[in-house]
Amino acid sequence: MPGSNLYLFIDKIAKLCLTVYNMKKYLVIQLARFGDIIQSKRLLLALMQDGDVTLLVDNSLCSLAQLIYPDADCRGVFSSTSSSQTVWEENRKIFEALQKEQFDEIYPLNHSLLCQTITTLFEPEQLRGYFRHNGYARHSNWVRMAFRWLGSRKKTPINLVDFWGMFAENPYPAHLVNPKAESKGQGLGIVLAGQNARRSLPAKYYAKIIPVVFSRLQKAQSLHEKKIYLLGTQREQKFAEELLSYLPKQFHDFVQNFAGKTSFQDLQEIVSTLSLLLSPDTGTAHLASHLGTPVEGFYLSSANTFETGPYGEGHCIWQACLSCSPCGEFENCPNRTNKEPNCLLTFNDAHFLYHLLHKEFTEQSLLAKPLQTVIPYHSFFTEKNQVTNFLNWQSPLHLPQDISRQKDKNILENYCLATKNFQTDRQLHNIEDNAIYAETDWIFPQELP
Repeated sequence: MPGSNLYLFIDKIAKLCLTVYNMKKYLVIQLARFGDIIQSKRLLLALMQDGDVTLLVDNSLCSLAQLIYPDADCRGVFSSTSSSQTVWEENRKIFEALQKEQFDEIYPLNHSLLCQTITTLFEPEQLRGYFRHNGYARHSNWVRMAFRWLGSRKKTPINLVDFWGMFAENPYPAHLVNPKAESKGQGLGIVLAGQNARRSLPAKYYAKIIPVVFSRLQKAQSLHEKKIYLLGTQREQKFAEELLSYLPKQFHDFVQNFAGKTSFQDLQEIVSTLSLLLSPDTGTAHLASHLGTPVEGFYLSSANTFETGPYGEGHCIWQACLSCSPCGEFENCPNRTNKEPNCLLTFNDAHFLYHLLHKEFTEQSLLAKPLQTVIPYHSFFTEKNQVTNFLNWQSPLHLPQDISRQKDKNILENYCLATKNFQTDRQLHNIEDNAIYAETDWIFPQELP
């Protein structure tokens, strides 16, 4: 009957209006670098399931944020000015507009002074993460726990994507955050350098690695297009020229130098077509994981696979592993040989280059050509139906610190299973004495997540 159809139509409209009316409003403050914006993805996807999300980023990265999160309201602020007073004056209108909006929850993700200053615009019960109240720095309980486990970076239990992802009451499934990494066949990408030189390979080292990987891809028939893309900013243009001077001439015809010549949109289009991306710990590597392009990373001691490795299944990291690592990227390195950091020398080792070419990792090959100061790790997920699942990294060498790390990860998994807003039939791991939690962490409900 026409009348019943009209009733069903009105009922649908009413339900839709009710849904829109009940949708929450979230503000996420992410004022860090290129890679951090992408590493916030698990949290943002969770929040976008429940409501509307406004993402506040540095003005220079606003176009990137809009590219990665087209469904979010991305706004830029000037955050790099040296004077805090100048920063406040430049952004006054933006801050006043944010203060007037009725956000249900605000997620300040950075420990920076500007980020914490912005949080003073809001009530403390709205805030989840790093903030200030009554002149004092405050942290959510989950953040306080993170400070404890960061005290021992050698066995960091979870990475930044999962750390931020667990700020949400209803975490987004880890294995659905990024596509499984698979070769697209259209060439080999080379990220020339990271923001800090301590995290990047010099040109003479890179020039030995690139031909080995290119040959491996050709042998595996993973290259439909024999192209090598050099990717970087204008700062890396001289580095690109230096790399070409070291690279064997038979590879020059394959090289396309895009250093300083790409927008974020251009970069995304190139990376989305690659067979493989070679990179230190960079934002471009995180962009590749977002797109499902495989990353093979080279992490010196100041970068830690378990903290900032590319998120998703199917990536590989070669991690420098020395007694002094991991270290701070801005620290002076005291452990050098012929003026070069010892963690750098490992990427010039013949055994490393052999395993880079073959990637078999059999018991026989590891005995014949042992890897001592560089460890290969591969990313994967277990128990994909578990909402609090975290990304895992596995090495064929089965190191003691990896076993210890897994125990700490189990502890954090317990905590998230107990505190998040969902039902589970899963049995908790045994709780052992551990430095990453305190007895008070288990008093429920927590004042803040």
